[in-house]
Order: sequence, then C-alpha cells, then structure tokens
Amino acid sequence: MEATKDQRPVVRAGDLDGLGKVYSEWGGLITKSGEELLKTFEGWDLDVSSPWRKVLPKTIFAGFGGNASSKLFVTTDRIVLVREIDVWRELKEELSPLGVPAAAAKEVHLRRLKSAGVRQFCEIWPRNFRVVKMKRIDKRWSSLDLRLVGIDGRRYEVIISKTDGLDPLTLTFIQSQFTG
Repeated sequence: MEATKDQRPVVRAGDLDGLGKVYSEWGGLITKSGEELLKTFEGWDLDVSSPWRKVLPKTIFAGFGGNASSKLFVTTDRIVLVREIDVWRELKEELSPLGVPAAAAKEVHLRRLKSAGVRQFCEIWPRNFRVVKMKRIDKRWSSLDLRLVGIDGRRYEVIISKTDGLDPLTLTFIQSQFTG
C-alpha cells in the first residue's frame, strides 16, 4: 500500500514482512505501543479489494471462500487477520500444463515460509476510513460487506466472513469498530 510521509497505510497485507512485527512465530498478535487487544476470534476470513466500482478491482487480500485456520484480532487501533498459509489453495489456480513449473517453484517457496512460522496477514485501521455502505450479507448474519473510503482517498471493499457457522454478536462488535 502506498503511504504518504509520516502516514501509515490504511490497509496492509503480506506474509513474511509481518513476522516479528505484526504477528509472532506462533501466530499471536504483536501490539503497538499504547494499543490494547480487545478480543480475539477464530474461524474468520477477510477479502479486501480496491477500488470497489471498477470492473477488475485489485485484490489486496484474498479470502479463501471456505474454512481457514485463522485468528481475527480486534484492538483499540486496528483489526488484524492472521491466517495459516494453505499451500493447495495458493497453487490450485496455477495448475495447468503450462503453469506446472511455476507452481512447483511456488510450492517449494510456500512450504519454506510455512515451516519458518510465516503466516498471511491483513491489517486494517478502522478509524482511518469513512463508511459509505455497510450491510450484513444474507439473513443469517455470517458476513459483513463494507464499502469504505480511506484517508488516502482510495475506495476499498472489505468483506469480513465467519467461515464456519454464524456469529452475529461478533459481527456487531466488528461493525462497531468502523462506526465508533
């Protein structure tokens, strides 16, 4: 993500670059100075793209669309999802007769990262957004779809989903982070 001078990005995603800075070797959150951990939830996923109105938006952090081994941390300043690297999900789109050599190299790389304790992460600073649209997806309240404009002027679509079952109380808590 681009950030202006002395300004942190409103959304940041990555893997190896977060080890020891965003999350620990064991997958726990590393808090910033003055930041307090409010709650931790398991079994959530996140999908972030920008901008939301283009035909082919850029994916910043791709959700798995199914069960994921992840933890969602909500702090006083940010929302952070830390997820185990799922090698198969990362490779399955590249498995074609022409893509096998690249997929094999990527598999070796991902397995090395995973064995070193690397995870995928996505950080969102909810107070750095203006909410344009917020709705719960489907009547069962298993997902929250947010259309946001960041202080950087970019438009973001953020979908926060429960991967296994329903949890309307947690969705309400997450929703309050963007409106408070």
